[in-house]
Amino acid sequence: MNDGRAVTVKAAATSANLGGGFDCLGVALGLYHTVVARFSDKFEIISDAGAPLGRNNLVYVAMNEVFKKFGKADAAVRLVSNSEIPRASGLGSSAACVVCGAVAANALLGNPLSQSEITDIAAKLDGHPDNVLPSITGGVTAAYKDGDNIGYIRVDAPTDLVFAVATPDFGLKTEKARAVLPQTYSRSDCVYSLSRAVVTFGALALGKIDMLKATGDRLHQPYRAPLIKDYAEVVNAFENAGAVGSCLSGAGPSVLAFFKDENAARKTALPRGWTLRALKAENSPVRVCVE
Repeated sequence: MNDGRAVTVKAAATSANLGGGFDCLGVALGLYHTVVARFSDKFEIISDAGAPLGRNNLVYVAMNEVFKKFGKADAAVRLVSNSEIPRASGLGSSAACVVCGAVAANALLGNPLSQSEITDIAAKLDGHPDNVLPSITGGVTAAYKDGDNIGYIRVDAPTDLVFAVATPDFGLKTEKARAVLPQTYSRSDCVYSLSRAVVTFGALALGKIDMLKATGDRLHQPYRAPLIKDYAEVVNAFENAGAVGSCLSGAGPSVLAFFKDENAARKTALPRGWTLRALKAENSPVRVCVE
């Protein structure tokens, strides 16, 4: 099966939820996971991300889901994986792994799967379409699931919008962040979050940056914030620096803020142990190159 071709895939980080859009909204950001893969006579993974180097590596797990569909389960590959995305940070590091793997395997097989089919595989592995979709399509996505089917709307993010991300020197597993959520919510809390999710997506779609102050939420942020040391201080620091609004990035612990001015974003005085990144949205889809 070793035909010598190498496939390079570059998938963007994502920030999901965006406040009130719990499990629905997401945006692709300018941090990347890059994978170079080729069929090989022996299995080999080289990674800079501290990930497993066996067949349980998440990139390969996603590749193998594609291989299985075409009778090539457990195919041997040589895989080189490099990531700029901090792990367990709420920036879609796992989603980027899954996207890289599924897209790389599809390219090695000659692209037999459509984007929709790749999205279904990636979302099933990751568990949440709001994480994987922006990484596949670029831009901002609003998604829903109907059984096993995923529907979504995608728009470009405003090019003059700065996404400031504060990431602490500790991680937060999604499982732990999801375990603190209640089983039921009041009608008023649902309406509160729903209204803000709709306005947030509209603001991003129309470039109405001032309306991104509508990042309030009552479905996940009030329950997850106590898990994050210095969360209130980070939110206050962003506000003092001139952010239009802020929210948890994904399940946390990173905090995302929206700025009109990159210089203002970079002047945010974060607590000790937090790293600041001032990013632009990635509006291009996942990149694939076959050599």
